[in-house]
Amino acid sequence: MKYTLLLLASFAFFTIEASSQCRTFTKRSCVPLLEDYSQNDNYNAAVLIPGDEAELDMAFYGGVSYRIVVCSHAILGEVEFSLHDRDGNALWTNTESENHLDLQVATTQQLSVKIKVPLNESSLTHEGCVSIMLGSKE
Repeated sequence: MKYTLLLLASFAFFTIEASSQCRTFTKRSCVPLLEDYSQNDNYNAAVLIPGDEAELDMAFYGGVSYRIVVCSHAILGEVEFSLHDRDGNALWTNTESENHLDLQVATTQQLSVKIKVPLNESSLTHEGCVSIMLGSKE
C-alpha cells in the first residue's frame, strides 16, 4: 500500500511537470507566431508521442479574421494539421509544412482542427508538446 501511494504520487508529480513544461514552451515558442492577432483565453496543448492523433473543435464567428497556429517540439518532426467542417470534410491541410493558417468565415460555424504526429524510425520514443493557438482580429 505504501509503495502504491508513492508510485501514484510520483506519477502525479511527473504529469504536473510535463504540463508546466508544455505551458512554458507554448508561451515562448507559439504565442509569438500569432503576431498581431489577439490570443483567445483557451490553452490547448498536449504532450504527444509519434503516431498520436488529436482533434479539437473550435467555434468561428462570421466576419472575424482568425489565425490558427499549431506548433510543436522539434523532436516530434513535421506535425501535420488540417481543418475540417462539422461533416468531417477536409477544408485545408498543411501540405507545405506551414505552422499556421489565416482564415475568415462568412457565417458562424464549428470547425475541427486535427493533428497527427508522424511516426519515426527511432527505437526511442520521444514525447513533445503540441499546442493549438487561436488568435483573432476584427
